[in-house]
Amino acid sequence: MKRWFPDPGDIAAERAAAERLRQLPATPRVVAVCSGAGGVGVTTVGTGIAATLGTLWPDRVAYVGLAATPSLSGVHVVTAPLWTDQVDLAEVTRLTERFTVLLLDIGAYADPTARALLGLADRLLIVTDQAGRGVERVLARVAEAGPATRTTVIVGRDTENRDHLCLPHDKALRKLDAEILDRVRPATRRAYLTIAAWCL
Repeated sequence: MKRWFPDPGDIAAERAAAERLRQLPATPRVVAVCSGAGGVGVTTVGTGIAATLGTLWPDRVAYVGLAATPSLSGVHVVTAPLWTDQVDLAEVTRLTERFTVLLLDIGAYADPTARALLGLADRLLIVTDQAGRGVERVLARVAEAGPATRTTVIVGRDTENRDHLCLPHDKALRKLDAEILDRVRPATRRAYLTIAAWCL
């Protein structure tokens, strides 16, 4: 049965997420978005988070991705990818000095560069499908790259599992561009708001 009215719990969660996003974090945040399998929506999740944060805090958010990334309003999109065999970690540090939130779209890469970038992350979002493909591989990479105390959350797409942050299926996500938040359904916008709040 289709719900025509928002759930009061969803409204309360949205308000709580919006409240957490009212203030910039005291220290810069580096958020890595990755997966253990390709094609599960890492760039979609990362772009949506960047667009959400860029709307709230213009010019305080940077996004570095592997794939061609559209320009996003209020977001500095790094055009020269950091993913080379000899990643310049000093460049990542420079970005954190300029921006409050740095989103790293690592995708399913497992090379030394990806591991080095995982080691710099304050927050990690593992994007998976309903089957949870590749989650164990990513968790093993995280254990290698950084301390065991690293905060990890799994973003499950198209799932009702409440242990995950969920991004609902939305046909508007097929096209990633500066108007992404204008096209998506309200439930998708709420999900991005909740995920963005978790990142801080």
